[in-house]
Amino acid sequence: MQRYYAAVNVLRTSAELAMATPAAQGAKRGLRVVFAPVIAVGGAYSAMAAQAPFTTGFVTTGIKTTAADAFAQLVVEKKEKMDWRRNAMFTAFGFCYLGGFQYWLYNVKFTQWCGFITKHSGHLGSAPVKTFIDQILHHPSMYFPCFYSLKAAVEGRPILSGEDSAMKRYSEEYWDCWKACWSIWIPAQIVNFTFTPRHLRIPFVAATSFVWTVTLSLMQGAFSKGKTEGVKQKQLANAPASGAAASGGASGGASGTPDTVAMQATLVVPKAADRAYGQKGQSVAAASVVEEEGDNKNATSPASRAA
Repeated sequence: MQRYYAAVNVLRTSAELAMATPAAQGAKRGLRVVFAPVIAVGGAYSAMAAQAPFTTGFVTTGIKTTAADAFAQLVVEKKEKMDWRRNAMFTAFGFCYLGGFQYWLYNVKFTQWCGFITKHSGHLGSAPVKTFIDQILHHPSMYFPCFYSLKAAVEGRPILSGEDSAMKRYSEEYWDCWKACWSIWIPAQIVNFTFTPRHLRIPFVAATSFVWTVTLSLMQGAFSKGKTEGVKQKQLANAPASGAAASGGASGGASGTPDTVAMQATLVVPKAADRAYGQKGQSVAAASVVEEEGDNKNATSPASRAA
């Protein structure tokens, strides 16, 4: 741990020396002139966030998430109509989870858990630890399960169990989600936990999250489209199989499985034939009896005797 603190102090000193050079100071003054309007708006926003940090973060993340999903649908995906159910899901997730829960997690719990490291090595030393907790523990075990559960609830699908449940989809798509999340949020959170004041951490997350929400929205749209196409292909694949099974059953079970209908038909047909044969035999026997009686009458008639 002492080596870690020493490495952090060396890195901090090097950064301070680099920023103290005339070139760095000139670049800073030039950026202030170019971005003066943005800096003015940012200063007013920062003052408001300092006075009401939770409310500012809550409203910012909710509006940002709604706008990011709308941008993904209408601009990137070029949809003709807005998917309002999908947008409502992102809006609810932005307000409740990002603006509410993450404010408590980042500003309260992370400060408590990493207070000892921050005390000895500053924010530059605690930022990697906070980022590890956030990206390796928090997002895989809480963020994504909550997101998939809310998405399933809005769409009317089961959450825990079932073929199309939230956890089933997450188990199939988790690795792609993790890779996309880490590529954006690991560097962003290093910067956030190192340089951003506490009351601006959620607004910083909201600003970075615009890019992430667009990415996540596009991924979810692609996953849903692939799921729909997979179901259609499965139905088309099963249709010929069902037809073949029906024709096989009519021919007596071409698949080798006993066809009870055909077996019953083979049993019924002989019985019907036997009944028909028996009726025919009875008719022939009756005709023979009549013919024999007729012969006997002819034999006993006077004309017969005279002959």
